[in-house]
Amino acid sequence: MNIVQENKNELTATLKVQMGPEDYQEKVEKALKDLQKKAQVPGFRPGKVPMGMVKKMYGKSVLAEEVNKVLVDAVYDYVKEKEINILGNPLPDHDKADGIDWDSQTEFEFYYEIGIAPEINLSLEDNIEVEYYKIKVEDTLIDDTIKDLARRYGKMTNPEVSEKDDVLFGEFAEVDGAGNPIEDGLKNKQNIYIQYLKDEDIKAKLIGLKAGDSLVIDLVKAIDNETEMAGILGVKKEELDQYGKDYHFTLERISRIEPAELNEELFNKVAPEKEIKDESAFRGFISEQLSKQYQADADKHFKNEAIKTIVEKAGLSLPEEFLKRWILESNRDNDEVSAEQVENEFDSFADSFKWQLIENHLIKEHKIEVSHEEVSDHLKGFMRQQMAQYGQPNPDDEVLADFVKRIASNQEELKKVYDQLFDVKVLELLKEKLTLKEKELNFDDFVKEMTEKYKNQNQPQA
Repeated sequence: MNIVQENKNELTATLKVQMGPEDYQEKVEKALKDLQKKAQVPGFRPGKVPMGMVKKMYGKSVLAEEVNKVLVDAVYDYVKEKEINILGNPLPDHDKADGIDWDSQTEFEFYYEIGIAPEINLSLEDNIEVEYYKIKVEDTLIDDTIKDLARRYGKMTNPEVSEKDDVLFGEFAEVDGAGNPIEDGLKNKQNIYIQYLKDEDIKAKLIGLKAGDSLVIDLVKAIDNETEMAGILGVKKEELDQYGKDYHFTLERISRIEPAELNEELFNKVAPEKEIKDESAFRGFISEQLSKQYQADADKHFKNEAIKTIVEKAGLSLPEEFLKRWILESNRDNDEVSAEQVENEFDSFADSFKWQLIENHLIKEHKIEVSHEEVSDHLKGFMRQQMAQYGQPNPDDEVLADFVKRIASNQEELKKVYDQLFDVKVLELLKEKLTLKEKELNFDDFVKEMTEKYKNQNQPQA
């Protein structure tokens, strides 16, 4: 076998592969013998079909299949041996391959086009400036979060008089225009959450009630959506137009969550591994968790901006026509991917491809690795967090090990974990090496600024 590389330009080349019987004949004969053992032809016992008949029946297809296997292996072995950093996959010249006479030819020539990755000359130390938002956690946000946690871990009580955050259980009965219950009209018993009603006047009327009290409620005014209203009335959403909007509500029971006290019992439920002893330390823990949560959103924005800046700074060229062909070739069975779509969306694809090349370069240059132990620790931490939410803060080591083993046995899920940890390490590298233009603001202002920023970016240019 002979492979000749002809460079068309700096980023594309053609591979001419010349193949003779010595390259494939042994494999063809073996494949035919295997078929002979399995072939079932009327008049012959299994495995006793004459080889001549097997060749006549299967010879051409076996030849084509085995030649193709040898061809593909040879092309990829050549690329690996020559250390060619290719883009996508080698693309066969189908037109020339279609001209092969499989009945008579023994010598073959095949042609492949390859795309070559551009050389990357980029250092993150080259004073590359990127905007970086630091999210400030305000005391009011910490206060609100602690209140929510105290309610979440509180206990349910049944007070005598309703207040603004209570849940009321009672019967809803359809009424006529005069406010009187309709005989044989719709009736249903259900909860209603005062704090989630959209009409302030109705909220006010539901405060101060006792069991047995009643009033007429306009549910269209009170409820935010039809699905919720249908649930309260116990009917399907499509059936709502059969009923009116006013209902006589008779209160039967009040439910109220009594917030948990801010003590070690609550601290241990929220953060079982932290051994928090007082409210000050608890506030510090909540502040830290909120900062991580909101900073994650700011870090996503930072990474997007860093990628755009780095891709522009690197100034990479790509073999565009080759890549367009490769995208279409890779999606031959997908009717939704057309040449027009590839053309229209290619700039976005090219930027993603450039970043992928740069990211791989950075991972190699900075020796970024993810170990099996790191994956295992990450999965165990995730499992602990999940189980803590369900009241099991200290799962057994055996449970954690089984979870790690189960994920590790699923290659697709395992790859996701590795990719996630690589993303984290690349983000940390960018934060460490780039020049950060820091700007501190609270999360609400950050959201407003991002909304305005991306709205302006998405507006069509004049």
